[in-house]
Amino acid sequence: MIKVFSTTRIITILLIISIFYNCNRSIDISKVEITFNNEEMFFKKNSKPFTGTINEYYDNGKTKMEMFVLKGLKHGSFNQFHTNGNLQTQSNFIKGEIHGKFTSYHESGNEQIVTFYHYNNRNGSYEEFHENGKLKICGNYYKGKRIGEFYEFFKSGGIAIYNY
Repeated sequence: MIKVFSTTRIITILLIISIFYNCNRSIDISKVEITFNNEEMFFKKNSKPFTGTINEYYDNGKTKMEMFVLKGLKHGSFNQFHTNGNLQTQSNFIKGEIHGKFTSYHESGNEQIVTFYHYNNRNGSYEEFHENGKLKICGNYYKGKRIGEFYEFFKSGGIAIYNY
């Protein structure tokens, strides 16, 4: 007699296994060895490249940082938090290099910087905001360098334009 499992049951079992595995692979940063090689940060546990989630906490117990590491390198989401618990930075890494959207936030929770990276190089739009949410600076990057015009908007109402 052959038992047939429903797709829902198989997905549920895989989800439970995944949650159990990921819970066991979360570790405090103080328990990981951090080394640098050619300006690249590398994480080890028991002298082997670490894979899992690394967390760091403030003295008050709130999360300071959480990141996913694959084979010793930052890979996936990387988040930092202010002491009040609000998100401070949000970014993504691929094999140790920042890639994709990067956002930083003021302590209030308002966006501070929104920009994009292509394998460690700023690439695309750059926007920086005043604490009140109004635009402070905007421009574009290509291969890590400013290109074209950058605009700076002052609280007083003035505008400066820089050409690159």
